[in-house]
Amino acid sequence: MIRPALLVLSGLLLHPGDASASLFCLVPETADGFVALRAAPGAQGRLILRMRAGDEVQIIEGGRGGWSKVRHWPGDTRLAKGYEGFSEGHVARRFLRDCG
Repeated sequence: MIRPALLVLSGLLLHPGDASASLFCLVPETADGFVALRAAPGAQGRLILRMRAGDEVQIIEGGRGGWSKVRHWPGDTRLAKGYEGFSEGHVARRFLRDCG
């Protein structure tokens, strides 16, 4: 039997960076073709970039008010090149699906 503490420890070892960073999600398809990555939580936050369907994000803070802080990699960049080259910002949680 695997102890819960061991599972948590192994999760921290597999995901470098912030200790709360553990969930990876795919950006879903949307009617307008993108999901906004913003500099601050909220629709008035400066637009950093437009994430496309199939891009990957890692939740690094659960956030408040319906927003989460994430790291973003376009397409399969993280899988192909590793953990470097990400953008960091905030995304509306309603767009975070297929996480795990």
